[in-house]
Amino acid sequence: MSEDLKKEALAHLSGYSSVMLATVDAEGPYVRPVTLIEFDNAYWIETGTTSAKVRQIRDNPKVELCLVFTDDTNSGYIRLDARVEIVTDGAIRKSVSSHTEFFADYWSGPDDPSFTLLRVVPASVEYMRLGEMEPHKFAF
Repeated sequence: MSEDLKKEALAHLSGYSSVMLATVDAEGPYVRPVTLIEFDNAYWIETGTTSAKVRQIRDNPKVELCLVFTDDTNSGYIRLDARVEIVTDGAIRKSVSSHTEFFADYWSGPDDPSFTLLRVVPASVEYMRLGEMEPHKFAF
């Protein structure tokens, strides 16, 4: 796969993206929308510490994320196969939270115990361009 196609695919995830996050536990898979934040050459999710997704990630850090996009007649998607790390480093928590426009709507600060920062570390990507029928796959 060309570098141009990789850049095209990842451009769909720039800034803030509403994506679907899939986790799993002993009961089965769970999919829910989250905001994926692209910042400082990495991907992040900010969430509540007591959320089910955090419990599921503690037990199994393998996740998938999917963004579907459309134009007037076609749809496409980008899917990330990834591992998630729970970030405890105070400097990183401060840096990402100070960048996030909506952070103060939910938490009092980067040290708020109800705030969990997740770093998404992609392993591979599947990218379906608008109007195409076969996805492109590449290692991250």
